Parts: sequence; C-alpha cells; structure tokens
Amino acid sequence: MQQLFDDSYKEIADSMGISLYQRFSVAEASLFLRCHIDELNKIKQQNRIDFIQLTEDKVEFFGYQLLAYLLNSVTQNSPQSSQPFNTPDRIIRSKEVQEITGLSRTSIWRMERTGEFPDRVSLGVGSVGWKFSEVNNWVTNRKTV
Repeated sequence: MQQLFDDSYKEIADSMGISLYQRFSVAEASLFLRCHIDELNKIKQQNRIDFIQLTEDKVEFFGYQLLAYLLNSVTQNSPQSSQPFNTPDRIIRSKEVQEITGLSRTSIWRMERTGEFPDRVSLGVGSVGWKFSEVNNWVTNRKTV
C-alpha cells in the first residue's frame, strides 16, 4: 500500500493533537484551517487541497490532507531571507549565538558586561541580536583554556 504522506507528518499531527486518518467535515475543516467555509470551498474548487467526495454534495477531509495543505501554504508564504545564511552582516538571535558559542545566555551576558564578548545590537523593544561576523570572529580568536 502506498503511503499518502511523509513520515514527518506523524510528528506534526501528534503535536497538533490530530490523527492523520481522522475525517473532518467541511465545517470542522474550516475551523481547523481557521478560514470561512466559503474560502475552504473556493480552495477546494481550485484543487489546492485534496478531499474525499462521499456523495455528490458531501465532502470530507482526512487529517493528512488538511496538514498537507497547511504545510504547503506555510512554505509558499514564508518570507525568503534576503541575506544568505553565512552573510557577515546578518544579525543572529540569542539561540543561534548560544549554539555557535556553546555558552549559556547568562555566560554571554556576563562576558558582555566585562567586554569579553561582542556587544548586542538592539532590534527594538525587548529584542536584541548580535552581528554574525563579530560572534564568528570571537569564536575564531578565542583563547582555548
């Protein structure tokens, strides 16, 4: 039997609390997708989502069909970064700084205060980042103990 969806769907469906073979009515599917029933019917008519035709006027959706539509919508609508991943001028966030350096947030903060680590850049209210080039240079030039 041919598998109708990628293995990664299982993990996503579990995290969302749905079964991939769970059947959804049009009303339930519109709630799940957070769109109006008319919008869902339009999407269906444009063949942008798979569905099950039960009778001439009754349609249902499997969980994996709704999930496939959602994932496709997210990947098509996600903004593409204008900067390549390794551009020296890009700003990286705390999580990536921690991954690159192997330091905790607290260690980074302490080292910043003593001038041992590159200064953060304010990105707005309560939002900071670091210049990738500065963090990369710090890692490269760091003295090993």
